[in-house]
Amino acid sequence: MSLAPFKVLLFDCYGDWETGMLENFKPLLEQSSAPDRAKLFEVVGPIENKTQDDDPTALYSDVLTKVYSKTAKKLNLQATDAQAQAYGNSVPSWPAFPDSSKALKRLSDAGLKLVILSNVDNKSFEGSRKRLEDGYSFDAIYTAEKIGSYKPSLRNFDYAIENIKKDFGLEKEDILIVANSKYHDIQPGHKKNLKSAWIDRAKAHMGVEAYKDVKPDYQFQSMDEFATAIIKDKS
Repeated sequence: MSLAPFKVLLFDCYGDWETGMLENFKPLLEQSSAPDRAKLFEVVGPIENKTQDDDPTALYSDVLTKVYSKTAKKLNLQATDAQAQAYGNSVPSWPAFPDSSKALKRLSDAGLKLVILSNVDNKSFEGSRKRLEDGYSFDAIYTAEKIGSYKPSLRNFDYAIENIKKDFGLEKEDILIVANSKYHDIQPGHKKNLKSAWIDRAKAHMGVEAYKDVKPDYQFQSMDEFATAIIKDKS
């Protein structure tokens, strides 16, 4: 199935979120009874999802602060308020995947609209934006803070579809979701009849491991591979 018809790419570009999370969970992970990576994310994922569901208008930085404290309590680990606050403010320090910026530049140069639909607050996203934008700019940025809810709420996808039509005059059929999380992006996108390209990031756990039955329309091992494929189809 050709990628040529798509004109808008809908991303959630925090970068390498799990590496960023792990780095900022260090005060917990350094404790002798701390779990390994996979076990940690098995705990963190549901806590984060429920925290967002309980207060969908909360800033993502505040969500993360609560997630840190709740995770420590769930795992019977010691945590301070200062550590939780530092975790909440850590998103701007989360690294980008090494292939993302160059691939996004190639996609922008090819005339594709690059739109962010992210479970993050505006201030936190600015850190990610600085790491990703190099010689191009995102065409639109729709954050959870702007929308007032978190994915996988279909409200977020309705917002994106409506604003893409308003901002660019493009329809749902022109949009392709490009993401790693099957829980946050691929599955709810399919409920809105949006096509999806899954970027299979090695070792990614949150929103992936428990959703192996969710089948994307396309699958790639990296953003670079995806960019090469869609540019080839459009040539």
